[in-house]
Amino acid sequence: MAFWDWFLTALGVGGTSHAGSPEPARSAEGGVAVLEPESPAAWWSPEPPALTAPVAARRENPSPEVRFLENILASHFDGHDLTLPAMPASPDQVLKELRHPHCDFAEVARLISDDPVLTAAILRTINSPFYRGESEITSIRTAVTRLGTRALRTLMMHQALQAAMFESRAGNPRRAQMLWRRAQAGAWIIHGLAPLIGRDPDDAFLAGLLHDIGNVLVLRIVSAEEAKMKVRVADDEFEHLCELAHQELGELLATAWKLPKNLSALIRDHHVRPDAADPLAVERQALLLTDMILALLEFAPYQPYDLLNSDVASDLGLDTNPRFVPLLEALPAELDETLIAL
Repeated sequence: MAFWDWFLTALGVGGTSHAGSPEPARSAEGGVAVLEPESPAAWWSPEPPALTAPVAARRENPSPEVRFLENILASHFDGHDLTLPAMPASPDQVLKELRHPHCDFAEVARLISDDPVLTAAILRTINSPFYRGESEITSIRTAVTRLGTRALRTLMMHQALQAAMFESRAGNPRRAQMLWRRAQAGAWIIHGLAPLIGRDPDDAFLAGLLHDIGNVLVLRIVSAEEAKMKVRVADDEFEHLCELAHQELGELLATAWKLPKNLSALIRDHHVRPDAADPLAVERQALLLTDMILALLEFAPYQPYDLLNSDVASDLGLDTNPRFVPLLEALPAELDETLIAL
């Protein structure tokens, strides 16, 4: 099934159905029983022993170089002596216009037209299967009007993060590509989960894309220090450093980029299971689940999570949601197709 068929099905607005998908088992009282994977080979249910709660990518007995880098990263948590990547000029100008209470779409179209990268991104999006009408759209003015404020905001942040990730001072294109693919995959995973948990898919996409934005700064700082020390830390050591510092550094970048308050709060703290009274509890749980899926699909260091029996899936009510397993079944192939298209 094509990605957009799955995507529309996940949104509940059409698309090809999952032929042969099992109906959820029901108890004698009429309730929906906990869904079990169809086979032990299901990627979301690894062989025991499996994990049912997120674990941190910590490294035991780090090398002296890694200890040094830990201290360097921590020294930047207050923002002193740290040059933050600026929001790229064109997306920044568009976002400022979009935040205006009387947003002028003609001005937005003009700003986008002045930047060939943004122009290409907008036209590629509006002519994708999700938006495309009967004929191809070549007018930026028409594309801007059809996309609307929220989709345009998400596209501008997508372009800004990509520019910051691959900016020359990042220093390691291979790691930049790894982190960029992880951010894109996380955005699409949580976008698909959003309708199942009663959240807006566009807001979810943005949270999934940006929640680990601090990795941009970890990459820049570690790459610069590696060059000074004439050493290269191993990939598992780099992941440990990202885990250690990305939330604190991400908060600095969220402030510099003037991200919305709720999004900044998620960036600052999204690795701890939230209290039920937390107004962002569902969003934090969804990010925890997204990170577990990223690890299972090896966009992040692998961990053998049992998703259906996880605390997070239970908190979100997904362990008994009949749409959750079909989404998981389709996800690996659909992610591959989507990331190639992006």
